Amino acid sequence: MRTGVRMYGIGGQGIITLAKLIGEAEVEDGKYVIMTEEYSPYVTGGWSKADLVIADEDPDYPLPEKIDFLITLSQEGFDTNFRSIDDSSRIIVEKELVSVPENVKHRTLEVPAMEIAKTLKNPRGANMVMMGAFAGLTKIFSKDSAKKVISRRFPNYVDVNLKCFEAGYERGDSFGR
Repeated sequence: MRTGVRMYGIGGQGIITLAKLIGEAEVEDGKYVIMTEEYSPYVTGGWSKADLVIADEDPDYPLPEKIDFLITLSQEGFDTNFRSIDDSSRIIVEKELVSVPENVKHRTLEVPAMEIAKTLKNPRGANMVMMGAFAGLTKIFSKDSAKKVISRRFPNYVDVNLKCFEAGYERGDSFGR
């Protein structure tokens, strides 16, 4: 199995952190992962992108051969990458920031990640909500692995980040049924 995941957003949304955490959770579950990242020269407000290749065996090529999942927190991310995916690809978007055409909605999970994070008293936790949504939709890594990597990465903010992850997981899980 080889899975390609692209994450895209605006600098400051935690896209690179999201990719690193997903990758670390995959490694916890015994998968091989390669991550590449790109970002604009602007520190905040420019675009940022990360690609993950997740495989059962050591991948021989560092870039996704196919984007199986697109996770985006910006309209630019959707518009720029939509041409790179096919009809079997699944999409997860920040509902408040991305407008999805009607003919694509059937394979798109729209998550109000920023709103959920604010409600849970973690306004910077939208990326944790998106991580949970991806995990709930795909079951590609275990909740236990996700909890371990979140706890390691944010030892002083474990509870609020895990609440955001769980809220996203519920969204993804209910969409995937």
